[in-house]
Amino acid sequence: MKLSLALTLVAGATSAAAFAPVSTRWGASRTALSEATLEYDAILEAGSGVDAAEFKAKLAANKEKMAEKDKTSKSLSKEDLKVVHEDEHIVVIDKPSGVLSVPGRIGHPSMQGAVFDAFGCESGNPGKMICHRLGMDTSGLMVFARTDAALRDLNTQFRTRKVVRKYEALVSGEVADDSGSIELPLMMDYENPPYMCVSTEERQRALIGLDAEDVGKKVLENEKNSVTEYEVVGKEDGKTRLSLTSVTGR
Repeated sequence: MKLSLALTLVAGATSAAAFAPVSTRWGASRTALSEATLEYDAILEAGSGVDAAEFKAKLAANKEKMAEKDKTSKSLSKEDLKVVHEDEHIVVIDKPSGVLSVPGRIGHPSMQGAVFDAFGCESGNPGKMICHRLGMDTSGLMVFARTDAALRDLNTQFRTRKVVRKYEALVSGEVADDSGSIELPLMMDYENPPYMCVSTEERQRALIGLDAEDVGKKVLENEKNSVTEYEVVGKEDGKTRLSLTSVTGR
């Protein structure tokens, strides 16, 4: 599959062989990437409302917790980087858990900084190597652009959902069906902002009467469609390992 047309994210593709380019020309690189995700859900009693002041307090508290956690991001040297694939256009790194993808406003140690220091890029701007991110606690493969052309192509593919995102997750309990589709809309979790949760009629009703100036526009945004296909890989000790394909990108 040509990278200029499509990019497939495949769990478990961590060997250099999986990233062997078809040729050195940018438009013909073939690659597979691995990502993981964490979904959060919360329960709200039917008919309850949201207090704007309480929401802002929770948001501020959670952002402070996130900022404190960001400070623990590990610093990586070139020797620490697990390079899965490298050519003149892209670098693919197996990101470890405990490292930020980007440094944020404070400038904490990050994959972006480590990869730029080790490989550089055409623009000389580390921010122009990033086309996607992984959460700090998430381990998996990240692709970094080394040229402006590569960055444009990759950004377009992610934005237009030409990227096929595949994940693997270990969940508690035994999933009954061998395969299926999870179709649940998402919204901001006003009980635990700025995280997302499954949108329900009760949660939407609780937002009635709130002003965007008090809680922010993102809280009042329409729910976002989310579709994920799953397939059972195995079951053991009351847990199920799933192969997941994100259809909508969230």
